[in-house]
Amino acid sequence: MATEYKIEKTVPIPTDFRTHDRKYPFENMAVGDSFFITPEYEDETVKRLSNRIAQARQAYQRRGMKQNEPVQFTQRIWTDEETGEAGIRVWRVPIEEEEEN
Repeated sequence: MATEYKIEKTVPIPTDFRTHDRKYPFENMAVGDSFFITPEYEDETVKRLSNRIAQARQAYQRRGMKQNEPVQFTQRIWTDEETGEAGIRVWRVPIEEEEEN
């Protein structure tokens, strides 16, 4: 039995398919800004958190390149001086120019 699909005309395409806020504040950051995040889950390690942040950061950077709005970020394992909590700090950095050989 074949499935029948209803064909509709003039349904507008949404400008952005994301209906929720982004998890990390990459789009609000200027060069030199940073944010700090600690593990969110009980069994999450700083290493695991670092991998999760790296994936999100790299995806955001790729989207910027595709939209001709390049951005660059870096991250480091960080310990908050006030609380002693270990986590990840992410900075927006100037875009590095590729060297010509």
